[in-house]
Amino acid sequence: MFKVNWQYRIIAVVLALFFWYLISGQEKVEIWLNVPVEIVNLPADHLLRSGMVSTVRVRCRGTSTVLTRLETSRLHYTLDLSGVEKGENIVVLEPRNFNLPRTVEVVEISPYRLELDVDIQKTKTVPVRLNWQAYISPDFELKEVIVEPDHVRISGAARILDRIEEVDTRHIEIRDDAPRRIIKRVSLDLFPEIKSSAGEVLVEFSFGPVLEEIWVRKPLDVFADEGMDYRIEPDHIRANLALPRFLLRTQNWRDQISYYIRLFQEMEPGEYEVEVLADLPRDGVVVEKRPDTVSVQIK
Repeated sequence: MFKVNWQYRIIAVVLALFFWYLISGQEKVEIWLNVPVEIVNLPADHLLRSGMVSTVRVRCRGTSTVLTRLETSRLHYTLDLSGVEKGENIVVLEPRNFNLPRTVEVVEISPYRLELDVDIQKTKTVPVRLNWQAYISPDFELKEVIVEPDHVRISGAARILDRIEEVDTRHIEIRDDAPRRIIKRVSLDLFPEIKSSAGEVLVEFSFGPVLEEIWVRKPLDVFADEGMDYRIEPDHIRANLALPRFLLRTQNWRDQISYYIRLFQEMEPGEYEVEVLADLPRDGVVVEKRPDTVSVQIK
């Protein structure tokens, strides 16, 4: 009897499995999915400061067959921000903005709403301020500093930019007993939300010795071509000189100073007013000469 009906028994088993698969495939099930958020229609001059998320969790209900075949890599939530305004905005997430099949029902969204802090994008030009400190000899001082560029264009949220009047550099530290010329490239100290036309600036420091003024009287030296016969009046010069302070503490510093004039063979006999020149140590400056010229008689 079994041998006669074995074909029918196999067919019955196959039909039972088929109907079981068909029924189980139509059974409603629920799953949680992580879905990325895509922003559209945000006004160009608006800026999201906080409250935005990159993904949301959604609980979906549908048949196991449909949910199993979902291409999760292509799922996304379209967040339309065309209506946001400056300040706090409450945006409720809607199921219809998921690109899910029609047969899939959205049961729950987490978070179900976003509290977005929106600001206006602003741009302004501000000066660059150096943040620096020097550990140098007291006999030296800063003479000049050049910053390139000395102004930068920054952009960001209006509520932040309205409080910014200048942009600081990162801290610069100089350690040199006798600095002269120092060039550094330094970054700007900016808020993370702020963008700048330049991320760093080139800074050139020029240092020099501290100068002290002193009157120095010395005889006038004359450099004349061979064979010239001349007479000068006066033969001593007093000058107010600005000299390095450290130099004035050394011995024989006066020996490094001289006043002189130059006479040339081409000068015809007669009376001349010749400018007095000064030979000074490095960084020395003539503030005033008395007299500034001397009378020369060429015979």
